[in-house]
Order: sequence, then C-alpha cells, then structure tokens
Amino acid sequence: MQHAPFSGDPSHGHKRRPCADGPETGEAVLHLSVRLMRHGALSTDPKRRFTGQRDIPLSEAGRRQAAGWRYRLADIPFAAVVSSDLSRCMDTARIVRGERDIPLVAEPALREISLGAWEGLNPTEVEQRFPGAYAARGADLAHFRPEGGESFADLATRVLTAFDVLTRRYTAPVLVVAHAGVNRIILARAMALPLHRLLDIPQPYACCTLCPLDPF
Repeated sequence: MQHAPFSGDPSHGHKRRPCADGPETGEAVLHLSVRLMRHGALSTDPKRRFTGQRDIPLSEAGRRQAAGWRYRLADIPFAAVVSSDLSRCMDTARIVRGERDIPLVAEPALREISLGAWEGLNPTEVEQRFPGAYAARGADLAHFRPEGGESFADLATRVLTAFDVLTRRYTAPVLVVAHAGVNRIILARAMALPLHRLLDIPQPYACCTLCPLDPF
C-alpha cells in the first residue's frame, strides 16, 4: 500500500471511511487492522502546561487504564505493538501487552509534537514570554511553529511517513500506542479532515480506535 504525500489536505489522494471509537467498532475491509491507542493518564496539572515531548510518566490512574485494555484486547493476535519511545507510551504498551509474546517496537517518529520553548509552560506563561504567539497558533493551527518546535504540518510529515512504513511491514493486526496529536494526524487523514480541524477528533487518555485503511 502506497499513499500520496500528505500536503496539509488529508483528502488529497485518499478516499477513506471514517474511523470509529472503540476497539471493535468501525466497518472496514482490511488487509491489516491497526488500533490506535493514546497513552494512559498523566498526573493532573491544574495549570494545563504544554507537555509536548517532555518525558512525563504515567500516573497510577493511567496504569489502571492500560491494565483494563490488556483484558479487552487479549483475544486479538497482534503481530506487534508499536509505540512512541516516550515512557508514557512505552509503559502503556508494556501493560497492555502483558505476558504475551508480542514484539514491542519503540518508534521515535511517533513522539508527540515538539512544542519547543513552550514545553513546560502554561498558556498564561506562553503569552507573557511570547506575546501574540498563542493567538497566532490558534489562527493557523496547521502551520504555526512555536520557537524551536514543530507545526502540525511538520508532525503530519513525520508521523505519516512512519505510519505508512508500518502498514507495509505487517499483515496481521498491530497496536499503535502514541499521543493525542499523533493519533489525530493519522485519524484526520483517514477521515479526510483538514489539519485545522484536528482538535475536533476526541482523544481522551487511553482511548483506543480501530482505524480503517485501504482495502485490497
């Protein structure tokens, strides 16, 4: 399966059915099934700090969420679990895999979007240090880059290149454990949504989505 380059309009060159939330929902004729999971919950931050690629561990609640999926996905014969190499995803993946003899593959290209100098700051602090930047990002979500960081268009290039390699590599079901931004990029292309509507796609902690790919 080969996909056209992603140009910022996910509908270009792709005629795909929408993905559906839940591990067993969504109708598709597949040569490969991919389930996208977001990592489990992190510690609550009342100031809503930008996480980006900071390596923040799972909370105990996040570990419990992952353990719940271990049982719900136990009957699916995954060929591999492919995870962002950040610890919150790797730990989620390990817990979901449990004792099963399934390869766990760390994939740095599935890291969350880099927010550069914004990481660790809350929106108020961003506005203080970079006046007007927070509003500018909201006005052009697809292409705005924080200082030293990535735009969502940059993220799309990185993630979809890796994802397309993954879908050519395996012929049995695969579990992908990644981040809200990463999963939204993949789902946006599947649903033919433009990048500026990424945040319309729900991605709560530990959600799991069956993503339709190209049929035979």
